[in-house]
Amino acid sequence: MSSVTEEIQQLQLRILDLEKQQKEKDEIDKKTSIDHNFNVINDVLTEKKNKRRYRDPHQVHWVTHLELEAIYNILQIVDERLKKLEEK
Repeated sequence: MSSVTEEIQQLQLRILDLEKQQKEKDEIDKKTSIDHNFNVINDVLTEKKNKRRYRDPHQVHWVTHLELEAIYNILQIVDERLKKLEEK
């Protein structure tokens, strides 16, 4: 029975590893998706437009890390696509 128990434990560890790999892949896919990044920027812009109505018009609005990351990701994707087009 101990070999069966060990095998079950190994399979459980393998499942956990595969789930971790899938989660990492999903995160990478999410970051490299132009649609996702545009949605992040659009959500932030919509939120800022709504907040702006109640704020001092002279107050400076700084770009958040999330916005910068989305912009950076989009620019990277565009750059990669341009490189592929240039190679053709």
